[in-house]
Amino acid sequence: MIEPIKAKIWALLKEKDVSLAMIYNRYGDILWCKGRKITGRNIHDGEGFSKTYIKQTLDSVNTLEKEYVVIESSIHGLPESAFKLFVKSLIIQPVTDQYFLYIDSGSKDSFSKTDREIFQILGELLGEMIDMIRKNGKEKGRVTGNSEEIEKIREQVLRYSLEDAPVLLLGETGVGKSHIAELIHRYSGRKGKFVTIHTPTIPDTLFESEVFGYKKGAFTDANSDKSGLVEEAEQGTLFFDEISDVPVSFQAKLLRFIETRKYLVLGEPSERQTDVRIVAATNKDLHKAIKMKEFREDLYYRLNILEIEIPPLRKRKEDIKALVLEKMELLKGKEPGNGFWEAIYNHDWPGNVRELITVLIRAGIHCNSPVSGKNIQEIIDQTHYKKSFNQQNNQMEQTWEKIESGKVFWEVVWKPFIDRDIDRDKIKAFLKDAYSKSQHSFKKMAEILNLDNKGYHSLMSLMRKYKIDPRS
Repeated sequence: MIEPIKAKIWALLKEKDVSLAMIYNRYGDILWCKGRKITGRNIHDGEGFSKTYIKQTLDSVNTLEKEYVVIESSIHGLPESAFKLFVKSLIIQPVTDQYFLYIDSGSKDSFSKTDREIFQILGELLGEMIDMIRKNGKEKGRVTGNSEEIEKIREQVLRYSLEDAPVLLLGETGVGKSHIAELIHRYSGRKGKFVTIHTPTIPDTLFESEVFGYKKGAFTDANSDKSGLVEEAEQGTLFFDEISDVPVSFQAKLLRFIETRKYLVLGEPSERQTDVRIVAATNKDLHKAIKMKEFREDLYYRLNILEIEIPPLRKRKEDIKALVLEKMELLKGKEPGNGFWEAIYNHDWPGNVRELITVLIRAGIHCNSPVSGKNIQEIIDQTHYKKSFNQQNNQMEQTWEKIESGKVFWEVVWKPFIDRDIDRDKIKAFLKDAYSKSQHSFKKMAEILNLDNKGYHSLMSLMRKYKIDPRS
């Protein structure tokens, strides 16, 4: 994948006395660079490289053949901008018809024929990897759809996979932010795991210890060492799901961690260094959160280096058919019948892709073939994501049956709340019922909900945070 190839490219280029290696696309976006420090995310507003020859490649109307070096110049033919950077030789090599590899040197008067051959091979290798990601991005299980918005997102996933900077994913609940985050990780080729931090489920008081870990004896109840999620994601990707819910008390430490990749395990005397890629997502307005003093402005700008905004399904209805066709196995072999597609297209899908998948699953279980538009509409009415726990008279009873069968509160109640399938009033009603069943004892309530001691403390913290205390 991309990550080991990037490392290999730079290792070989350093052997050739290269000062700067950079990949940019035909639009001037800088996708990757190594070596001399540069500024900017685009050729036009960036500094630290020679723009004169780069602009020639951007202005070229004809498709450039990737087997030819576009520009090769030594100290005698370079523009004034190169002299100011103490550049002595420069090569621009096409990687594909859309991507270019820029290489310059401040110590070598000219690159040899062997150097140029190596650069060409490296460029072709990188081009093959980019083409592979492009192809994968259109296959099943990738970024599905044919709209302009989805084409743009595919390109962003490709570009950002080449980068190491943080990515911020924006969009409503259910649009597929976690899926995009996993794709960026997969295409980056990072050796480590993709680790998700479900920020709303971690109590404020435990956030630092969960993320960074702790040593035995660091605080009360720290009876053994515990690895943090950062350590689990070493050489991989750390995904903050719903970054807006990170406690304000932890945000300064998170900011420093993102900037330095250093963190302190609770109870250890010195900091650790880590290699992780940061991806974050939110369905909330961070600008509003900043105004409300709920989110640090400097953290927002540190996260928002690379941004992907995923539009809701109702704004890209041309993608719906592709999504349904990709998930046809959910219908369990049943064929779409009369009015099926009309019902699918006419619904606004406020729950987005997640709601669409839920409807298809239920249709596969409950409907006969062919599945009609009437069938789909009935299921939509039953499963609409805004419906409450009490929409059907037996819903609360079914929830308690799951609890009594041994399933934990987090799975059958809290997850639907976090996924916005139920609202605050409904979870508060459930907790009031549980509080009553336990004779107004939170300890007994935790036992009824199949929670251990740690789960009890987490529940108490979350009830305060989300204002769902059953006593109020």
